[in-house]
Amino acid sequence: MLNGNPVNEAFVEAASFAKPTFAVTTIVNDQGDAIDLFCGDWLASHRFACDAYAEQNTIRIPEKRDVVIVSCGGSPYDINLIQAHKALEAASQACNDGGTIVLLAECVEGLGHNDFLNWFFAEDSSELAKRLCETYQVNGQTAWSLLRKAERFNIEILTELGESETHLLRMQKTDQDKIANQARKSSGYILPLGARLMIKMSDES
Repeated sequence: MLNGNPVNEAFVEAASFAKPTFAVTTIVNDQGDAIDLFCGDWLASHRFACDAYAEQNTIRIPEKRDVVIVSCGGSPYDINLIQAHKALEAASQACNDGGTIVLLAECVEGLGHNDFLNWFFAEDSSELAKRLCETYQVNGQTAWSLLRKAERFNIEILTELGESETHLLRMQKTDQDKIANQARKSSGYILPLGARLMIKMSDES
């Protein structure tokens, strides 16, 4: 999503100082091979590439549900929590407020940034937002987004992260048996490749 994305807007502003005239953008597969190529005006061609990727990776659902089980899709998509947040974002689009999201994210390299956990000492997302306005960092924005989701949903996580970390993140560690039991009992969604998905309601344009 480019519209209203502050990270994209910051990058566009920074790049505009160099007055670029041409860009080459590729879409790659899981092996890193380029499978599509977009060239031309640096803004238009990049947006066209993003639209093409979204079209290929968007799934439409008829309704939100109370339970969503989401996997990042394996390494490197769950190499750390910052990367795994992409799958959590997708799941949040398919889950009812107050529902449960079960996130499968190994996070063998931990949180993804040394000071990432410090943001979660904030009392709530509003306090974190104030800190972010005072000292903006991209990782802080990810932390705010994650904390907002933890306030909207009950987030359970199957991970290598320690319980002291998941507790501060407002997540609850779970295990495979509990996940299997939830999958049998619920009529929610299972998203096996969450880090690469975008979710839209069927009636959205």
